[in-house]
Amino acid sequence: MSLLRAAVIGTGFVGPFHVDAIRRGGYADVVAIAGSDRERTRARAAALGVPHATTDVGALLADPSIDVVHVCTPNRTHVELATAALEAGKHLVLEKPVALDAASAWALVELASRRGRHAAVALTYRGYPMVRRARDLIAAGEVGELRLVHGGYIQDWLANPTDYNWRLEPDTGGASRAVADIGSHWFDTAEFMTGRRIEAVFADLATFLPRRSRPVGGGGVAFGASGGPVEEVEVQSEDAATILVRFEGGARGAAVISQVSPGRKNGLSLEIAGSRTTLDWDQEDGEHLAIRSRSEARVLTRGAEDGPRPGPGIPSLPAGHPEGWAEALRDLLRPFYAAVAAGARPPADPALAAYPTLAAGARGVAFVEAVLASARTETWVTIEE
Repeated sequence: MSLLRAAVIGTGFVGPFHVDAIRRGGYADVVAIAGSDRERTRARAAALGVPHATTDVGALLADPSIDVVHVCTPNRTHVELATAALEAGKHLVLEKPVALDAASAWALVELASRRGRHAAVALTYRGYPMVRRARDLIAAGEVGELRLVHGGYIQDWLANPTDYNWRLEPDTGGASRAVADIGSHWFDTAEFMTGRRIEAVFADLATFLPRRSRPVGGGGVAFGASGGPVEEVEVQSEDAATILVRFEGGARGAAVISQVSPGRKNGLSLEIAGSRTTLDWDQEDGEHLAIRSRSEARVLTRGAEDGPRPGPGIPSLPAGHPEGWAEALRDLLRPFYAAVAAGARPPADPALAAYPTLAAGARGVAFVEAVLASARTETWVTIEE
């Protein structure tokens, strides 16, 4: 089988992980990486062993030998770059949020359909084996009638006024920060696990650090400290959110979202309670899934049956050898690349797709818009399709 040829646009935090996931998936090779800064892009390509580095995205998209393009750039560029890639006939992997507004997100969904291209969104937490196990158990009736879903996504990398990153700037990151950046992952994982859509939200947003120190000239390091001179700037986006949710079918839920909680690095958690049992999963202990009833509590551990379907690429590690976020991204992308390699038609029904499509990404943007509207009006707001 000849390998597909992939290119990654974006040299920041997440781009290199896409390079790694593509390679380990076994269906494609990374032939090019593109960025906005020539020297940084060359250095990143050299460090990753990617043969071609460029700042000319147009030329990259015009290359007929490239099959798949990954867009791993700041939020405001997603629609423009994704549109250009689809119009160029490329299959697409897009980081979330797929757009800064729902109308633009749904326009991308329509474009991918019209162009007949596979288009996936990097909703990475779907790739965890125990998230898939929880989904299967719920679908099989293990929890009974769904009642309550709660948890959150809690980090600390923006907990200090000296912490800064482009995500804090509305022109680049969008009107929402914590909810769009990590709350959208909680939303998608909750819907994916339960198999139920969230219909409406009631949200309260908080900006605990209204002023921050920004590096002079812009920038800032994700998940790390910046050096050099700084200037004080006002912050307009939220540091944290508390969100009530209503699921189709009557279940209720709640989420706490924060990027300013000291000591919490990447605390994505979900507890799903039904009429029979409760399931409990925490990303920082991602190899385990707790099942609780009135009479007992059990902890399931990832086993051989939880690996990806047989196919090319690096296999899952044996149980007891922990796998994490990088492996989840690898396994999330495998069905996407398998479909492209097989020449399969893009899925007509997103609910039946083996990977998260642009429609899932558009729902995430609609969720963010509903949260912002709810916080503004202090009312329940329906998530619009």
